Amino acid sequence: MPLVGPPTLEKEHEEIWQLLINVQKLSGKTGGIVERLATDLKPHIDKEESLVLPLLGILRELVNEKLSITQAKRAAAIYSRFGKEYPGMLHGHRELSKALDRLKRVGGEEGHLTAVRFAEKLEKHSQEEEEVLYPAALLAGRLATNRSRSRK
Repeated sequence: MPLVGPPTLEKEHEEIWQLLINVQKLSGKTGGIVERLATDLKPHIDKEESLVLPLLGILRELVNEKLSITQAKRAAAIYSRFGKEYPGMLHGHRELSKALDRLKRVGGEEGHLTAVRFAEKLEKHSQEEEEVLYPAALLAGRLATNRSRSRK
């Protein structure tokens, strides 16, 4: 059975993606910016959902000391991949920030306040990932790796 992310975070990703689809339909330069953003964002979200969310999904088991060896081994493999992808994912956030700044500016100029609010929401989400979620996933992966090596 694969490791799964916390349902609340999976739902948040779904909501962000739905907002992006809605904002993509806006007219003018705003819609074009969002289309390019969607193209760039999809692989990033896929990485988060395959690398970050599963590691966050084991936090409760780690805290309660109920992580099985099988789960620990799966998490250790994910952690290894995430460790390699992490610098690139942070770089992706920096690039995303530039695109979101442009979206806020152009969306505001064109009167698309929905686009501005979407950009602000995505900025906040990215900041939470960098400050809390990515570090928590790395820590969970490290603890799971240690557990997989202990074979208790």
